[in-house]
Amino acid sequence: MADLNLKILTINLKGPSGIGKPDKRRTTFIDIVKDTKPDIILVSEPGGFKKTVTDLNKDRESGQKFITAAFTKNHAAVLVKENLIQDKKELETETERVAISKIKLKGTSKTFLVAAYHGKYTSVKKPAKVKATQELFEVLKSIASDAGNGSGTSQIKQQAPMTVLLGGDFNYNIEKDEGVLVDDIASYGYAVWPYQASERRKRLKKDFILSYPTLAGYEEVTVLLDKTTPYKCYDHDPLFASLTVRPAQSAEGNVTEPNEEQQDPTEKSQKSRHVLCVQDCMELEEK
Repeated sequence: MADLNLKILTINLKGPSGIGKPDKRRTTFIDIVKDTKPDIILVSEPGGFKKTVTDLNKDRESGQKFITAAFTKNHAAVLVKENLIQDKKELETETERVAISKIKLKGTSKTFLVAAYHGKYTSVKKPAKVKATQELFEVLKSIASDAGNGSGTSQIKQQAPMTVLLGGDFNYNIEKDEGVLVDDIASYGYAVWPYQASERRKRLKKDFILSYPTLAGYEEVTVLLDKTTPYKCYDHDPLFASLTVRPAQSAEGNVTEPNEEQQDPTEKSQKSRHVLCVQDCMELEEK
């Protein structure tokens, strides 16, 4: 199986109110998509989403068409490039403010659980935000583990737990000493993809991309995450990541994906270990 290369964009579409501002955000979003050419877009606060997606898919210069794989009104949405999807299934849970979809991409043997999230607002006290994050982690882990045990539709059934890709606006800095720490996140089995926030968001770092369970069954993962560029029509800065997943190699040089049920926990942990590398890429040109 060949390397899997994915480009992921997470973006909060909310911004200052005023005449012409929504139209400006819509055209800027299309420009960002044209510049970064993402395969998966994780959207939080998708106001005017239907028109935004329609305009994006009508734009001839972009040369890209996207399917809405999951949508939660006022809170989150998942978009995936149309020509990449082999199978998809939107999932409904009791968890608020999250859009979740099982996605199988063409040319891969891997099924992803992709989720976009919009955390509780700043008016909510920190413990409530932390609890919501913890509950979200558990729900996604549970779905991924159930899939690994063989539940789900025949098209998207697989042996190992699904890889979770989670991104969005958590509305607090999950890296700081505010309840859920990076070490705590790791204890849940998730990895936070690090990045350097722009100057205006340095003290307001609330947008993140995470993965679980450290992309089990693969030997190496490289993540290239751009420094964000402030688009003034948005309250938040978009994050763009490039992800390369390389299948593990056997001693004979053949591609292998280990059967997790046949491994002891120590061996499984070593096999699923991943490498995150951060490289400053060229900043997106401000529109």
